Amino acid sequence: MAPKPNSATLTNAPSQTALHGIYFKMSALVLFCTMDAMVKGLGGTYGSFQLMVFRSAVALVPVAVLIWHAGGLRVVRSTRPGLQALRVGIGFCSMFGFFYAFPRMPLVDAYAISFSAPLFMVALSVPILREEVGWRRWTAVGVGFAGVLIMLDPFAIEFHLVSLVILAATFCYSLSTVLVRLLSRHDPDVVTLFWFAIVGTVVSVACAIPEWKWPPLLDWVWLLTLGLLGGCAQVLITRAWRLAPAAILAPFDYTAIVLAMAYGYLWFKEEPSWTVWYGLPLVTGSGLYILHRERVRARLRKKP
Repeated sequence: MAPKPNSATLTNAPSQTALHGIYFKMSALVLFCTMDAMVKGLGGTYGSFQLMVFRSAVALVPVAVLIWHAGGLRVVRSTRPGLQALRVGIGFCSMFGFFYAFPRMPLVDAYAISFSAPLFMVALSVPILREEVGWRRWTAVGVGFAGVLIMLDPFAIEFHLVSLVILAATFCYSLSTVLVRLLSRHDPDVVTLFWFAIVGTVVSVACAIPEWKWPPLLDWVWLLTLGLLGGCAQVLITRAWRLAPAAILAPFDYTAIVLAMAYGYLWFKEEPSWTVWYGLPLVTGSGLYILHRERVRARLRKKP
């Protein structure tokens, strides 16, 4: 007869699971940021769609492993094909926006603007997920958008429209994430991962043919590594969301700014725009406050 777990074991189990989720999330952030830096470095030679071919096609390798463990191709049938198609289309637009913008602006600036994603998610969760958002979170959203406007610096003489591309890509990413949350009520994660990778590969190949450049041997290594990093990161972050609540994991997104700053300075000799230093605290602070309110609401829901 197996020994009965004591109270300490029962108490520590959820925290250990959450800790593993944090490890997965941090690992995914390192891989994603490294991939983004590679996109920036290779973007001067290859078009956005060609880079997306490798990002999507090579990502099928770790996804195929998940499918094999889940029971084969029979598990990838969606119960909501229309919603899956919408999510794939919006996710593809998001990926194209980021892949287009990274080679054209400082990496840390792009990451700073992308931190507006939690603000978009709050706003989108109301009509799509039917979630209630109180005045505190709406106020935080307003403050965060003010920070985004400061970082965009629309009244400057050297205002770059590529900043708006990053903002649009971030909006598409946020909408895609909310749709994934909606799809999780109907389909397993592997279904969403599979269809995004397979459709992204086919569409990227079709769009990349007119601008295709045959890579030399060394670039093949870089391009395949880029795709493998993205695919592994996608699997890791999907696993992380299953192991730990969003309110625990989401604050770690902001650690990516350190990696973006390091890669930008060491690899590309870039320094953040001055507007980033003024707008980033507002965006980060409002995002963290939204997460705090999520924790408060979660505790209230648990009370009898």
